[in-house]
Amino acid sequence: MEKQNKYIYTLRQSLVGLNRFEWLLLGSILALTVIGFAMKGEITLNVAISAVAAILGVFCVVLGAKGAMANWIFGTVEAFLHIYICFCTHIYGDMLQRLVYNLPMQFVGWRKWSKRVRNDGTTTIHTRYMTWQRLITFAAVTIGTLTLGVFLTYFGPWFIDTLRTVFPDIEFKTLKTSYDMPMQMWLDSFTTVMSIITMYVSVKAYVEQWYMWLMINVAYIALWLMSDSEFSFMTVAKYSVYFINSFYGIYMWNKLSKD
Repeated sequence: MEKQNKYIYTLRQSLVGLNRFEWLLLGSILALTVIGFAMKGEITLNVAISAVAAILGVFCVVLGAKGAMANWIFGTVEAFLHIYICFCTHIYGDMLQRLVYNLPMQFVGWRKWSKRVRNDGTTTIHTRYMTWQRLITFAAVTIGTLTLGVFLTYFGPWFIDTLRTVFPDIEFKTLKTSYDMPMQMWLDSFTTVMSIITMYVSVKAYVEQWYMWLMINVAYIALWLMSDSEFSFMTVAKYSVYFINSFYGIYMWNKLSKD
Protein backbone atom coordinates (compact mmCIF):
# COMPACT_ATOMS: atom_id res chain seq x y z
CA MET A 1 0.00 0.00 0.00
CA GLU A 2 2.87 2.31 0.86
CA LYS A 3 4.49 1.77 -2.53
CA GLN A 4 1.19 2.25 -4.30
CA ASN A 5 0.62 5.55 -2.52
CA LYS A 6 4.15 6.63 -3.42
CA TYR A 7 3.57 6.01 -7.11
CA ILE A 8 0.17 7.72 -7.09
CA TYR A 9 1.63 10.70 -5.23
CA THR A 10 4.49 10.93 -7.73
CA LEU A 11 2.08 10.87 -10.68
CA ARG A 12 -0.21 13.48 -9.14
CA GLN A 13 2.61 15.86 -8.22
CA SER A 14 4.19 15.59 -11.66
CA LEU A 15 0.97 16.25 -13.57
CA VAL A 16 -0.22 19.06 -11.29
CA GLY A 17 3.15 20.76 -11.65
CA LEU A 18 3.07 20.97 -15.47
CA ASN A 19 3.36 24.53 -16.77
CA ARG A 20 1.84 26.03 -19.93
CA PHE A 21 4.84 25.32 -22.13
CA GLU A 22 4.88 21.68 -21.04
CA TRP A 23 1.16 21.37 -21.79
CA LEU A 24 1.85 22.97 -25.19
CA LEU A 25 4.49 20.34 -25.94
CA LEU A 26 2.11 17.60 -24.83
CA GLY A 27 -0.69 19.05 -26.92
CA SER A 28 1.52 19.34 -30.01
CA ILE A 29 2.73 15.75 -29.90
CA LEU A 30 -0.70 14.44 -28.97
CA ALA A 31 -2.25 16.31 -31.92
CA LEU A 32 0.32 14.77 -34.27
CA THR A 33 -0.38 11.36 -32.78
CA VAL A 34 -4.13 11.74 -33.32
CA ILE A 35 -3.58 12.91 -36.91
CA GLY A 36 -1.25 9.99 -37.57
CA PHE A 37 -3.71 7.39 -36.33
CA ALA A 38 -6.63 9.12 -38.05
CA MET A 39 -4.75 8.75 -41.35
CA LYS A 40 -4.72 4.99 -40.82
CA GLY A 41 -8.49 4.90 -41.18
CA GLU A 42 -9.80 1.76 -39.48
CA ILE A 43 -9.47 1.75 -35.70
CA THR A 44 -8.64 -1.71 -34.36
CA LEU A 45 -7.66 -2.86 -30.87
CA ASN A 46 -3.98 -2.82 -31.81
CA VAL A 47 -4.27 0.66 -33.31
CA ALA A 48 -5.90 1.85 -30.07
CA ILE A 49 -3.10 0.24 -28.03
CA SER A 50 -0.57 1.95 -30.29
CA ALA A 51 -2.28 5.29 -29.66
CA VAL A 52 -2.16 4.77 -25.89
CA ALA A 53 1.51 3.77 -26.11
CA ALA A 54 2.29 6.92 -28.14
CA ILE A 55 0.48 9.14 -25.62
CA LEU A 56 2.31 7.54 -22.69
CA GLY A 57 5.58 8.04 -24.56
CA VAL A 58 4.76 11.73 -24.92
CA PHE A 59 4.24 12.13 -21.19
CA CYS A 60 7.46 10.21 -20.54
CA VAL A 61 9.50 12.54 -22.77
CA VAL A 62 8.07 15.78 -21.38
CA LEU A 63 8.29 14.68 -17.75
CA GLY A 64 11.83 13.50 -18.41
CA ALA A 65 12.74 17.00 -19.59
CA LYS A 66 11.22 18.29 -16.37
CA GLY A 67 13.35 15.90 -14.32
CA ALA A 68 10.22 14.35 -12.81
CA MET A 69 10.27 10.85 -11.32
CA ALA A 70 6.92 10.02 -12.96
CA ASN A 71 8.60 9.75 -16.38
CA TRP A 72 9.80 6.26 -15.39
CA ILE A 73 6.23 5.19 -14.55
CA PHE A 74 4.93 6.28 -17.95
CA GLY A 75 8.02 4.82 -19.61
CA THR A 76 7.51 1.41 -17.98
CA VAL A 77 3.89 1.06 -19.11
CA GLU A 78 4.77 2.36 -22.60
CA ALA A 79 7.61 -0.18 -22.85
CA PHE A 80 5.26 -3.10 -22.09
CA LEU A 81 2.77 -1.87 -24.69
CA HIS A 82 5.52 -1.29 -27.26
CA ILE A 83 6.83 -4.83 -26.73
CA TYR A 84 3.32 -6.18 -27.34
CA ILE A 85 2.96 -4.06 -30.50
CA CYS A 86 6.33 -5.23 -31.85
CA PHE A 87 5.41 -8.86 -31.14
CA CYS A 88 2.11 -8.54 -33.01
CA THR A 89 3.77 -6.84 -35.98
CA HIS A 90 6.79 -9.22 -36.01
CA ILE A 91 9.28 -6.40 -35.41
CA TYR A 92 11.36 -8.68 -33.23
CA GLY A 93 14.56 -6.66 -33.43
CA ASP A 94 13.00 -3.62 -31.76
CA MET A 95 11.05 -5.92 -29.42
CA LEU A 96 14.22 -7.57 -28.14
CA GLN A 97 15.94 -4.23 -27.57
CA ARG A 98 12.95 -3.01 -25.55
CA LEU A 99 12.61 -6.27 -23.63
CA VAL A 100 16.28 -6.83 -22.83
CA TYR A 101 17.42 -3.22 -22.35
CA ASN A 102 14.80 -0.44 -22.35
CA LEU A 103 12.32 -2.11 -20.00
CA PRO A 104 14.84 -3.11 -17.30
CA MET A 105 16.37 0.38 -17.48
CA GLN A 106 13.03 1.90 -16.46
CA PHE A 107 13.28 0.12 -13.11
CA VAL A 108 16.98 0.95 -12.77
CA GLY A 109 16.22 4.60 -13.59
CA TRP A 110 13.48 4.78 -10.92
CA ARG A 111 15.82 3.33 -8.29
CA LYS A 112 18.74 5.61 -9.23
CA TRP A 113 16.62 8.77 -9.44
CA SER A 114 14.92 7.97 -6.12
CA LYS A 115 18.22 8.70 -4.43
CA ARG A 116 18.34 12.18 -6.00
CA VAL A 117 14.78 13.41 -5.35
CA ARG A 118 14.43 16.93 -3.95
CA ASN A 119 12.85 17.53 -0.56
CA ASP A 120 10.51 20.25 -1.85
CA GLY A 121 7.54 18.03 -2.73
CA THR A 122 7.97 18.42 -6.51
CA THR A 123 9.25 14.83 -7.08
CA THR A 124 11.94 16.29 -9.35
CA ILE A 125 15.60 15.38 -8.98
CA HIS A 126 18.99 17.00 -8.49
CA THR A 127 20.87 16.70 -11.80
CA ARG A 128 24.63 16.74 -12.33
CA TYR A 129 27.33 17.17 -14.95
CA MET A 130 29.79 14.69 -16.38
CA THR A 131 33.52 15.15 -15.94
CA TRP A 132 35.82 12.38 -17.22
CA GLN A 133 32.71 10.47 -18.30
CA ARG A 134 32.40 12.74 -21.35
CA LEU A 135 35.51 11.25 -22.94
CA ILE A 136 34.36 7.69 -22.23
CA THR A 137 30.90 8.45 -23.65
CA PHE A 138 32.31 10.04 -26.80
CA ALA A 139 34.62 7.07 -27.35
CA ALA A 140 31.80 4.56 -26.78
CA VAL A 141 29.49 6.30 -29.26
CA THR A 142 32.23 6.61 -31.89
CA ILE A 143 33.47 3.02 -31.58
CA GLY A 144 29.93 1.64 -31.33
CA THR A 145 28.72 3.53 -34.41
CA LEU A 146 31.73 2.50 -36.49
CA THR A 147 31.45 -1.13 -35.36
CA LEU A 148 27.73 -1.36 -36.11
CA GLY A 149 28.17 0.45 -39.43
CA VAL A 150 30.91 -1.93 -40.57
CA PHE A 151 28.85 -4.90 -39.37
CA LEU A 152 25.79 -3.75 -41.31
CA THR A 153 27.91 -3.13 -44.41
CA TYR A 154 29.57 -6.55 -44.54
CA PHE A 155 27.42 -8.86 -42.42
CA GLY A 156 24.01 -7.17 -42.11
CA PRO A 157 22.22 -9.03 -44.93
CA TRP A 158 23.73 -12.37 -43.84
CA PHE A 159 22.80 -11.79 -40.19
CA ILE A 160 19.18 -10.84 -40.90
CA ASP A 161 18.76 -13.69 -43.42
CA THR A 162 20.08 -16.09 -40.79
CA LEU A 163 17.58 -14.77 -38.24
CA ARG A 164 14.79 -15.18 -40.76
CA THR A 165 15.51 -18.89 -41.05
CA VAL A 166 14.53 -19.10 -37.36
CA PHE A 167 11.88 -16.34 -37.34
CA PRO A 168 10.41 -16.16 -40.88
CA ASP A 169 8.37 -13.03 -40.14
CA ILE A 170 11.15 -11.06 -38.44
CA GLU A 171 11.37 -7.36 -39.26
CA PHE A 172 13.45 -4.48 -37.93
CA LYS A 173 12.16 -1.02 -37.19
CA THR A 174 15.14 0.73 -38.76
CA LEU A 175 18.16 -1.57 -39.20
CA LYS A 176 17.81 -3.12 -42.66
CA THR A 177 19.55 -5.36 -45.16
CA SER A 178 19.79 -2.45 -47.62
CA TYR A 179 19.48 1.35 -47.67
CA ASP A 180 18.61 3.88 -50.36
CA MET A 181 21.92 5.65 -49.74
CA PRO A 182 25.03 4.95 -47.59
CA MET A 183 24.41 7.95 -45.31
CA GLN A 184 21.15 6.36 -44.12
CA MET A 185 23.06 3.33 -42.88
CA TRP A 186 25.49 5.45 -40.87
CA LEU A 187 22.70 7.61 -39.42
CA ASP A 188 20.83 4.43 -38.50
CA SER A 189 23.94 3.03 -36.79
CA PHE A 190 24.52 6.31 -34.94
CA THR A 191 20.95 6.64 -33.66
CA THR A 192 20.86 3.00 -32.52
CA VAL A 193 24.12 3.18 -30.57
CA MET A 194 23.53 6.70 -29.30
CA SER A 195 20.03 5.88 -28.03
CA ILE A 196 21.29 2.91 -26.02
CA ILE A 197 24.12 4.90 -24.45
CA THR A 198 21.95 7.98 -23.83
CA MET A 199 19.42 5.87 -21.92
CA TYR A 200 22.23 4.90 -19.52
CA VAL A 201 23.35 8.54 -19.23
CA SER A 202 19.74 9.48 -18.41
CA VAL A 203 19.59 6.89 -15.63
CA LYS A 204 22.72 8.45 -14.14
CA ALA A 205 20.96 11.86 -14.15
CA TYR A 206 23.62 13.65 -16.20
CA VAL A 207 22.65 16.94 -17.86
CA GLU A 208 24.57 15.95 -20.97
CA GLN A 209 21.88 13.42 -21.90
CA TRP A 210 19.79 16.22 -23.40
CA TYR A 211 22.58 17.35 -25.72
CA MET A 212 22.79 13.71 -26.79
CA TRP A 213 19.02 13.46 -27.36
CA LEU A 214 19.29 16.66 -29.39
CA MET A 215 21.82 15.04 -31.71
CA ILE A 216 19.73 11.86 -31.90
CA ASN A 217 16.64 13.83 -32.91
CA VAL A 218 18.56 15.73 -35.61
CA ALA A 219 19.91 12.42 -36.95
CA TYR A 220 16.43 10.85 -36.96
CA ILE A 221 14.97 13.85 -38.81
CA ALA A 222 17.73 13.63 -41.43
CA LEU A 223 17.29 9.84 -41.69
CA TRP A 224 13.55 10.05 -42.33
CA LEU A 225 13.85 13.03 -44.68
CA MET A 226 15.93 10.75 -46.90
CA SER A 227 13.21 8.10 -46.85
CA ASP A 228 10.22 7.93 -49.19
CA SER A 229 8.21 5.84 -46.71
CA GLU A 230 4.53 6.61 -46.18
CA PHE A 231 5.39 7.15 -42.52
CA SER A 232 8.08 9.76 -43.21
CA PHE A 233 5.94 12.89 -42.76
CA MET A 234 4.51 11.94 -39.36
CA THR A 235 7.84 10.57 -38.16
CA VAL A 236 9.68 13.77 -39.10
CA ALA A 237 6.93 15.82 -37.44
CA LYS A 238 7.21 13.76 -34.24
CA TYR A 239 10.98 14.05 -34.02
CA SER A 240 10.75 17.76 -34.76
CA VAL A 241 8.67 18.20 -31.61
CA TYR A 242 11.11 15.97 -29.73
CA PHE A 243 13.85 18.25 -31.05
CA ILE A 244 12.16 21.25 -29.41
CA ASN A 245 11.67 19.25 -26.22
CA SER A 246 15.43 18.55 -26.17
CA PHE A 247 16.16 22.27 -25.85
CA TYR A 248 13.66 22.45 -23.01
CA GLY A 249 15.38 19.49 -21.37
CA ILE A 250 18.76 21.24 -21.65
CA TYR A 251 17.31 24.38 -20.05
CA MET A 252 15.52 22.54 -17.24
CA TRP A 253 18.33 20.15 -16.36
CA ASN A 254 20.92 22.92 -16.25
CA LYS A 255 18.55 24.75 -13.90
CA LEU A 256 17.95 21.66 -11.76
CA SER A 257 21.70 21.17 -11.37
CA LYS A 258 22.03 24.62 -9.75
CA ASP A 259 18.89 24.81 -7.59
